[in-house]
Amino acid sequence: MVIAAVYFVIAVSAAVSLARSLDRQTEGPRLRAAWAGRTAEARCTGVRTEEAQDAEGVLITQSHAILEFLTEAGRTVSFEERRRQLDVAEGDFVTVYYAEDTPEGATAQAPGFGTRRARELVAGLGCAFALVTAAVLADVL
Repeated sequence: MVIAAVYFVIAVSAAVSLARSLDRQTEGPRLRAAWAGRTAEARCTGVRTEEAQDAEGVLITQSHAILEFLTEAGRTVSFEERRRQLDVAEGDFVTVYYAEDTPEGATAQAPGFGTRRARELVAGLGCAFALVTAAVLADVL
């Protein structure tokens, strides 16, 4: 029983740690702050193209839109959208999401359930798996 309890604590800690790490890597805090803030219409002022190699050595081309918008406070903010491939041309308008206190962290990525709740889903599923396996261990041992 003690082994199952220790396993459960370690597994839950690992699940929560993994969820936090995933959240930071996917820029979860910045995106949630932007989605909870304001929206604005941004104009594409340019598109920067870069070439890179994927894991297999194949050359891939990525385009990043440079967007500019006006905050409600009247401040002009320009940023490069790196999180999402946008199919926009110079002069096109897109909706952006930004936090009032940090409009530089804006994004054109629309809020989605999976992106918004990834941290909670990973932690919850990890904890549920830990509980089930700890119960099996307690029964077997």
